[in-house]
Order: sequence, then C-alpha cells, then structure tokens
Amino acid sequence: MKLTVQKLGINGEGIAYLDSKPVFIDGALPTEVVDITLTSKTMTYTKAKINKIIKKSNDRVEPQCPYQKDCGGCSLMHMNEKAQSYYKRQLLVEALWKYGHVRENLVRDMHESKHALEYRSACKLPVQEKNGKLVTGMYKPNSNIFVEIKSCKAHTKEVEFLRTSILDVLNKYHLTAYNPKTRKGIRYLVIRSIQNHGGCTLVTGTNTFSEELINDLMKIEGLETISQSINTNKKSTAIFGKETRVLVGNPYITIRIDDIELQLSSESFFQLNVGQAIALYHLAVDKIDPCDLLVEGYCGVGAMSLLAHKKAKSIIGIESIPQAIINANENAKKNHFDEHIRFICDDAGKGYKKISQNHTVDTLLVDPPRSGIDDAFLETILQNPPKKLIYISCNPSTLGKNLKVLKQYYQVRTVIPFDLFPNTPHVEAIVSLQREI
Repeated sequence: MKLTVQKLGINGEGIAYLDSKPVFIDGALPTEVVDITLTSKTMTYTKAKINKIIKKSNDRVEPQCPYQKDCGGCSLMHMNEKAQSYYKRQLLVEALWKYGHVRENLVRDMHESKHALEYRSACKLPVQEKNGKLVTGMYKPNSNIFVEIKSCKAHTKEVEFLRTSILDVLNKYHLTAYNPKTRKGIRYLVIRSIQNHGGCTLVTGTNTFSEELINDLMKIEGLETISQSINTNKKSTAIFGKETRVLVGNPYITIRIDDIELQLSSESFFQLNVGQAIALYHLAVDKIDPCDLLVEGYCGVGAMSLLAHKKAKSIIGIESIPQAIINANENAKKNHFDEHIRFICDDAGKGYKKISQNHTVDTLLVDPPRSGIDDAFLETILQNPPKKLIYISCNPSTLGKNLKVLKQYYQVRTVIPFDLFPNTPHVEAIVSLQREI
C-alpha cells in the first residue's frame, strides 16, 4: 500500500491518511511517499511500518548513530536540524491553537540548541549481561527487548567516559546483572556529569560492595560521589528504590551558573541539556518585572529563583520532593540569599494557596511536569491571580489546555520555543502572561 505522508506527529512519527483516518508511520517524514504494511487498527487510527520509501523527503539525512532505530531515544535523527526546528515549532503552534486558541503570531522563532549531539549530561541506563560481562543499553520502543548500546551520540563525552570506566571497574570485580530470584545484582547505572563534576548511583538488589571496588571507582577522573539505591520491587517501574544512600564522596555535586553555585544530589532534577537550560532560565528570569513577591512553583533545586534574586524583595519556591528542597535551601544559604529567598516542601498548588491567602503575589513562575498545572492549582491561581505569570512548559498539549483556562484572566503576551532535546520531537516553551485589569 502506498501513502503520502502529510505531517509530523507529536511523537515524531509520520502521519498519512487512509479513508480520512490518520495512519501513524514510524520513521516517515512529511512529503514522503511510502510503501507500508498496516500493523494495527483502532476505530480512530491505524499504525503501519515502512516497507520501502518510494520518494524521499529533501529533509531526510542518514542517522549518525547505528542504534537510532533500536533505541528510540533520538527518533528524529533522520531529519536535518533546520527541518527539525521548523516542524517542532509547528507542533507547538498547532497544539496551542487546537487546545488553547493561541494564535501563531504570538509564537516566536525557535531557540535552537548549540549542540545537536553530545548534549545530554546524565543518563539512566538498564544493565544486562552479555558474554559474561555487564553492559548498558536501552529497551526497544514499546517492548522488553534489551539492546546493548556501546556508545551514545547524545551523551556528553564526560558522561560516556564515566559510563565505560564504571562498567570496566564493575566487570573487574565480576559483578552480575540483577536477578529477581536472588534479589542481587546491578539493575541500572545512573550517571550525571556537569562541568566535569560527576556522580554515579548504582541501582541494585541487596548488594554490598567491597572497599576495594569503591576505591577503584573513586579513582575514575571526574567522579566525585557514589551512591547506592536498593530496588527489589518487581511491580514498580521506578528506577530508584525507596532510599538512596551515599557510599563515598559528597552527597551532591556542585555546579556554577554565572556567579551562583548549585548543589545537586543524585535524585535532584536538572535539565539534561545544561547550556540550553541555562539560556532558557535566563530568558525566563528576564521576563520577570521587579516586584515585591515572586513565587516559583515546581522549583526543583531553586536555580531560577536564585538567578532571579535581584527581581524581587522576597522569593518563595515550592517543590514536593524533600531532597530537592533541602538542596534548594542549602543553595540559598550558600549563595547568601537566604534572607529573602526560601523554599518550602509542598504540593505546588497547595503551597501557592497557603502563600496567596496571606500575601499578594506579584509574579508566579511555574515549570510543571508534562502533565501540566493540575485543576486544583489552576483554580487557586484564578482565585488569587498574580499580576504576571511566567509558564515554562515541556508539553505543548497540556500547555494549550492550561492556557485556555488561564486566558479567563490573562493575556498571552509571547510564546518562545526552546529546543532542549535535539533529534527528538520534544519542544519546551516559555510563555509570558499578563493579567487583564
């Protein structure tokens, strides 16, 4: 069966139409004519695989990674960078109009990443055994089939160095992959390296490690802290267990943004594309007008609140993860901002409600997860609307739905797309909203 691909889907798949219903085709690009085989069908859509590309798009390039099809992590690597920027902006534009009736003229040009490869500063990789040695890899999309990945083009050189060096040490001591029957072995390698400050968390069964092994790991250049998280849960899909403990080194790594130092524990979130994230943070902070009280929801370790220290007389950050709040308050103290910046551990919406009941919030800065701002938080915002709202989104669909609600009280001033994840369909955005008086 021959079809012409009309557009790009939100997951990077090509979309054609058959009997007026969409056909999702992995690996296909807009304008391409493809010979396909239908693989599954529902009442509303069909999935298909490519047998042959009859007419190639001018935007198609040869992927620079041999694992691209099996891994799924860089699903747009077969599209050139210019085309990726165009289509990702269009995905944002279409979602904002579909769900929020936000017009395209408010959406600015894409802030492209300086690096399309070697930008990911962290990884969480499953561990298996091959020929008697531990290897890392990924599972094929929508399957439990493990694929060994000997090198990753998206990882920074520092992360790749740590990954291979750590595996070498673990194999030197003949460690094994996790066995659910014995509840021992290595399940995941979690690695982060920013500004050559590296940390590793070994996600394991009920293992203990010899002093010799730990000492050998700490000899690896750039590795400053090693933690262990015991996870023997069969049913949970979570990578980390209930508790993570430091085996050796500091409980965190320290990085610098401008003149600000940030401490990051092993489980604290920080954007993978560090350089692009810092650019996004700066632009978001620039959108904040000088004010009395700034509140940041979903504040993580407090990076943006600290960068905004000159913007408000008082700043309160809200985050539900206890360890992140510990990091955030330590970061405020370390940078001598703790007199006017503080962080509280709470649900973002509940925390904002408590603050807004007793104080007038001038500006609200939010960076929610992919699910967006929940209904309870939205209602609280509308009941106690700040003058200005800066919304950082990682999901165009939920952003559009949230903006539809917020437009009851706010005018969307500008939407700035950011590419934090090259070679993927993911797009971030900064939205500036002003309350209508």
